[in-house]
Amino acid sequence: MRRTLSIAALISLIAVLLGTGPAPRDANAHYCAKAGEIRFRAADRTRLAGHRFGRGTTAVVFAHERRGGACDWIQYARRLARLGYLTIVFDFRGYGASQRSTKSRFPADVIAAAKLSRSLGARKVVLVGASMGGTSVLVAAANARPAVDGVVAVSAPSFYGDMNGVPAVRKLTVPVLYLAGDEDDGFADESRTLYAATGTNAKTLEIVQSSSHGVRLASEPGPRSLIERFIASR
Repeated sequence: MRRTLSIAALISLIAVLLGTGPAPRDANAHYCAKAGEIRFRAADRTRLAGHRFGRGTTAVVFAHERRGGACDWIQYARRLARLGYLTIVFDFRGYGASQRSTKSRFPADVIAAAKLSRSLGARKVVLVGASMGGTSVLVAAANARPAVDGVVAVSAPSFYGDMNGVPAVRKLTVPVLYLAGDEDDGFADESRTLYAATGTNAKTLEIVQSSSHGVRLASEPGPRSLIERFIASR
């Protein structure tokens, strides 16, 4: 049976898809980790900030949600670092400790973080993004040179602001995992739309029993296991 969106859920989904809603939180410095702070620049010279954890030849770059920041992924990044990966979390431009910008080039920020991970010794790079960050990593993966080795999009809308994920995923040639909760109103269908449009045959769609969204969904045992198996297979 097709689920009917509540008014509140519909307003929330529209806000995500249009890139509207509460302004991102502002901060002069990170407060979620005392070590591993990194500073780097996107291709247009916008200054970005974040943290790195662990070491390894495979890097996992995390992209955050609209109402979040680098800190949201800290626990998961530390977990994967303990499993032998180099992990990077960062604030998109205009968020947290990163520089404000008149241009919302979030995919360029992801590509810059992937480039940084390679400079730190990574030979493979997997992108993981939640909600807004999920759309960002999909668009980034379609344009990154050198190519990344895999993409995980959790609760990703098919478009966000000026990012349109559908034409981007048609160009993907790398493995992709789409993940969404079946009770996360609207976003399971968004994941199905992106999955159907994705060009590569190395694509997986997992709609799990959950009402959680984005980072919260990724932290649940079942989804977390799916993500970690995907990363390990790269």
